Amino acid sequence: GGAVEETGPPAGPPLSQGEREALRVAVQECWVVDVGSAAAQVTVTLAMRMTPQGKVEGDSLRLIASEGGDSRAAEVAFQAARRAVLRCQSQGRDGYDLPPEKYEHWRDIEMTFNPERMANR
Repeated sequence: GGAVEETGPPAGPPLSQGEREALRVAVQECWVVDVGSAAAQVTVTLAMRMTPQGKVEGDSLRLIASEGGDSRAAEVAFQAARRAVLRCQSQGRDGYDLPPEKYEHWRDIEMTFNPERMANR
């Protein structure tokens, strides 16, 4: 799974726990971790900028932190997380279902992908 954390003090009401959880669950559905690979030991944190339509802005998706494993494993883990985010935004939907009135709160998103927590779900 992943934890969604916001940065900065945006205007308007913050995302509720339920709204953050819904985004996490949506992305998690598309996240595939090869449990036998070195990448399965790596926790990665991605940052991305969203459009008001709930889609990731083209090339805004980037790795901002990784923990565990070497740089190659971190890159594999990042690519798996990146694919999950991009694939799920258009799988049966047109962007993530995020409240437009709270756009200032979710325009910039950080999401952590922790395979250990995922395995225990």
